[in-house]
Amino acid sequence: MGYEWDVFLSYTRNGGGDVWVREHFYRALREWLGNEMADEPRIFVDWDQDGGTSWPDSLERALLRSKVMVAVLSPPYFRSAWCLAEWESMWERHRALGYGTTDHPRHLILAVRYADGQHFPAEAQSTLLRDFTPWNKPLAYEVYSRSAQYEHFYTAVQQFAEEVAKRIEEVPPWNPEWRVVRPPLKPGLPPGPLPRL
Repeated sequence: MGYEWDVFLSYTRNGGGDVWVREHFYRALREWLGNEMADEPRIFVDWDQDGGTSWPDSLERALLRSKVMVAVLSPPYFRSAWCLAEWESMWERHRALGYGTTDHPRHLILAVRYADGQHFPAEAQSTLLRDFTPWNKPLAYEVYSRSAQYEHFYTAVQQFAEEVAKRIEEVPPWNPEWRVVRPPLKPGLPPGPLPRL
């Protein structure tokens, strides 16, 4: 038992964030984290799950066994029951460890702002956010990677990866007492695996 993942990548599939995460952010983050860590970074992303896997159980296990969470924030993120459950799960661990205080200013959530920011809940607004809104283009890699802006995006991810690697090194030992918040079932839906949106 213990940690299995360095990073749990939390994002919504709405508002273009899924394309941006898959085509640009994840690709660059993985590359730069690999340059900042002794071992190959282990990043959990939901599209890498094996077929036939129970979605809620797989997400829960990955979240419980991840050292830190990188959250890609936008208003649709906070309208998603699944994203909110992931967010609140890591915040519960964060609070249980006494983090985010004067004595322990560390955070387990490293957040990037994909869109907006004014409509985030207070807890998210009080979190140190890296602003990626200048580069939030949900375009195919072959198109966007050739643009003049891409070099600036790549540099921003490089700087962010340095911070993520530092946080990974500082995490406390894994604790089997940590729990995960599950999103509530919507009325009228049968129990069982639900789509993550």
